[in-house]
This record gives sequence, C-alpha cells and structure tokens, in this order.
Amino acid sequence: MILPLALILCFMVGCQDKAAMAELERLKSAETIEQENVTIFRQFHEALDSQDIERFIAFFAPGAVCHGAGPNEDVTAENAAQFLLPFLEAFPDLNHKIEDIWSKGDKVVARILIQGTHKAQVMGIPPTGKRLSYYQISMVQIVDGKIKEGWRITDNLGMMMQLGMELRPKEGEK
Repeated sequence: MILPLALILCFMVGCQDKAAMAELERLKSAETIEQENVTIFRQFHEALDSQDIERFIAFFAPGAVCHGAGPNEDVTAENAAQFLLPFLEAFPDLNHKIEDIWSKGDKVVARILIQGTHKAQVMGIPPTGKRLSYYQISMVQIVDGKIKEGWRITDNLGMMMQLGMELRPKEGEK
C-alpha cells in the first residue's frame, strides 16, 4: 500500500515540477523580450541623436504613430523627417539621456533628459545660443522589434522659457 502512494506522490510532484518549469520558461522569455525592447528603445534615440533619419525611421512598424510629438500632428514614418529636420538643424548637438527606463510586456517607458544648444531658428524663434535642458516622458509599444505606437509628454513650456519666451494672456483677455 505504501508503494502505490509513493508512486502517486512522485507523479504529482513530477507534474508540478513540469508546470513550474514551464512557468519559469515563460517568465524568462518575457524578460528577454522586455530587455530586447529596452535595447530597441535606446537604439531609436541613438539614431535620433546621431541625426540618422533613415535609421530612426526604420524603427517604425508600418502604420506606426507617435502621439504628442508634433505641436499639431502625430509623427509617423512618413512625416518624421519633415518634423525632425528643422529641430535637428536648430539643435545640432541634440542629446537624449535616458535617466530611467522600465519595460513590461510590449511597452517601454522612460524619463529622458533632452539637451541641446539653440543654433538656428526654430518655431519662429531666432537662435539664442543657449544650452537647453528639459525632460520628456516617453512610452512606446514595440511589436516584433518595431515601434507600433508611441506617446510622449515633453516639458515644452520649460523649453520655451529657456529660449526666452514669456507666457502671457492674449490681448484683451484677463
């Protein structure tokens, strides 16, 4: 009677080990994908900082959209160069320093310090020669190694104030 119980117990423990091993393998796979997504996110910003627009655009999946990037529009692979080139000309030493980064599933979120020297006109603002430093929070969804969708919030007010702009009510409004 002890032998059948011992066999049943061994079978149950063996099955639990297989389930635990399968779960462990699933977690390892998810962690690997998350690490790969962080690498892709970093490379995306390296391409931007090196002003390699073609490489930058190559990170976008077909139909990808980055929300909150342009003042009046979203950035896509089709309009990225049009959006970026004036900004890169105005800030030729543009640099994105990723200070914090997290990845969960197919999403990567980062807090990024953006720095650059204002050397040419941008958004109607003549060059000031000032060194700017402001933050952005960025989140992207990466599917099959490509950015499918992105969202960002940038301290545009802080950037504008560093360029010497002032925030005032419109004429006639109080």
